[in-house]
Formats: sequence, structure tokens, C-alpha cells
Amino acid sequence: MEEAERTGGKEDTSEIASCSSANVESSARLDVLSEFFDPLLALYAPDIQLPYPNVKCFNNLAQYESFLKRSREPPRPENVSKRKGKARKGVPDPERIERLKKLIVKPATTGEEDEATKSAPRKSKGPRNVLTRMAVHTGSPLGQLYRCVKDQIRIKVHIRTFKGLRGVCSGFLVAFDKFWNMALVDVDETYRKPVLGEAFYHESALTVTRLFDRLKLQEDEEALKLRSVPEKTTGKAESGAQDLGEQLSSPVLRRSPRKSCGRNPTSAVQSKTKPAAVREKVDYQRVHLRHVNQLFIRGENVLLVSLAG
Repeated sequence: MEEAERTGGKEDTSEIASCSSANVESSARLDVLSEFFDPLLALYAPDIQLPYPNVKCFNNLAQYESFLKRSREPPRPENVSKRKGKARKGVPDPERIERLKKLIVKPATTGEEDEATKSAPRKSKGPRNVLTRMAVHTGSPLGQLYRCVKDQIRIKVHIRTFKGLRGVCSGFLVAFDKFWNMALVDVDETYRKPVLGEAFYHESALTVTRLFDRLKLQEDEEALKLRSVPEKTTGKAESGAQDLGEQLSSPVLRRSPRKSCGRNPTSAVQSKTKPAAVREKVDYQRVHLRHVNQLFIRGENVLLVSLAG
């Protein structure tokens, strides 16, 4: 019995020793600073404690190698001077602080000076809008527009469409801004409607001379029409009187329209049918004139500004 107890005790101690040695070996294999460190086992271990918890992490070995090379190199003199400058910046300068305080905090003034400062009224800023900002442009090309506003000089503004010149506006300038947006009054506009469709690609661009030449031709045509109207009316009156005299003098009586319709049904059907509507041809070359009391012109449509006359 005693021998059995002794053998059993020896076995227990051997098992405990083997377990402790296994634990020591596994801990040594997971210890980074140990000779028996196993990196593969450390990667797969669920809970591993690093000796330095706040250690810098790298994405790969190349980053770690470059970090080691930089740490082994001696520091450059420029970096040393920068570090010293940063260290100096942290220290407050008492003289500089006092100077800043003198600038910020006003010194205590006497009662008379206080009264003088209180009595002086503050300068009120005037309103800032287009009308007040026009005077700022004096001495520049926009300053000439301001002169036209002050002296009420009539100007001509050439405006454009998506293809070229649209027309010319003549009027008095009231307001403008730096983007050449303009407000005019008492405006006479000479313009031509933009050409659309296939003609847009084939027609040559409109110019000022072509615009006013076309207007002159239109005025001449209208004058000729007005002259020819009274001549036509007199000729028609004479021909009507002659026809009446012939009808009265001739003995043959005309047939009534009802009888003729009864005999010829085809002619009656033709008279009932309405003629097809014919579209009026639009003359895109026609130049139009109009008078506008107030007109706003956007700056992007302005081609040229000149004095009228």
C-alpha cells in the first residue's frame, strides 16, 4: 500500500511538472522578447499581450525598414534649428505681451476728453447700391457712361443675338453696373428679328450698314406705295363708270344666277368650296422700329456703346 501511494504521488508530481513546463513553453513561444518566439502561433493566438501596448503600427515590412533607416540616420542641422525655434515659440515674451496690451486696452482718459469723444457723432455709412456705385468708375471706360448719366447725353447701344447683331437702341442712360447691365429711358430701337430654320446656317451676319440700308429701302418702298394709291383709285372709278354705261346701253339682259346654277350644278359646287388657306411668307429681312419708354439691357448682349450724333 505504501509503495502504491508513493508511486501514485510520483505520477501526480510528474504530471504537474509536465503541465507547467508546457505552459512555460507556450508562454515563451508567445513572448516577443523570448528566444522561442513563434510568430505564426502569435498570429493565430486569440489573446496575446504585447510588451509595449502603445507601439507604432506599420502596414508592411517596407514601412518598418524605412522607419528604421530614418531613425538610425543622424539629425540634420536644419531640423535641429527648426526644433529649437519651435521650443522658443512656446516660451511667452513678456515685453511683447505688454506691447499688445497697450495696443488693445485704451488708457484711461480725463473727463473733458470723454465728453469730446461722446459729443462727436459717428459717421453713418450711406446706402450702397447701383446708383451710388456708379461714381466709383470715374477715370475708366465705365466713367464715360457715368458722364452720360450726369449730363443726360443720348447714347447708342448695339445689341446682339446668338448669331450676331440684332439692332441699335438709342436712348438716355439712367443706371449701369460693372457688368455693363444698363437701364435706359425714351428708347428708339431699330432691330431685325433673328433668322430661324435652315436660313440661319446660310445667311451672312448682319452689320450696322446693312441694317440701316435695309431700313432706308423699306422707307422708300412705303413712300412709293403711298404715291401710287391715289392714281389707282382714280383709274378704278373711271373703269367702273364705263362698265355701267355699257350695261345700260346694251339691249341683252343677263340671266339670273339661280337659273344658271340650276342648269350647271358643277359650277354651284365649285362656288361652295372654300379656297385653301395660303400662309403669308415671313420676310426675315424686314427691319422693325419701335419706341420703348423704359428698357433694360443685359451686359452679355451689349456689343458697342457710342454717343448718339
